[in-house]
Amino acid sequence: MSYEDKSKFIRVRAIISGHVQHVGFRYWACEHAERLGLTGTVENLPDGRVEAVFQGPPEMVNEMKERLRRGPSMAAVRQVIFYRERVKDDETYFGPVY
Repeated sequence: MSYEDKSKFIRVRAIISGHVQHVGFRYWACEHAERLGLTGTVENLPDGRVEAVFQGPPEMVNEMKERLRRGPSMAAVRQVIFYRERVKDDETYFGPVY
């Protein structure tokens, strides 16, 4: 899914804590973000948390926020903190950071 007009987009940074590494969280997040037509990144943090940054239409971003609160079946999400960020006009895909 591609959107030409990004003027209505919002961008969110999510910090996810709990049992969220070594459970396929990055792969799962990429799959769900792509289905929703979002762009951004997801990465494991050194302290055991996961960080996801994503942008798109507000309704799709809000859906991704809800999905992150649940996480993949092997995860045990304890807390998700969301921060608003400035939209990146040149971002074109969603992918993991290694």
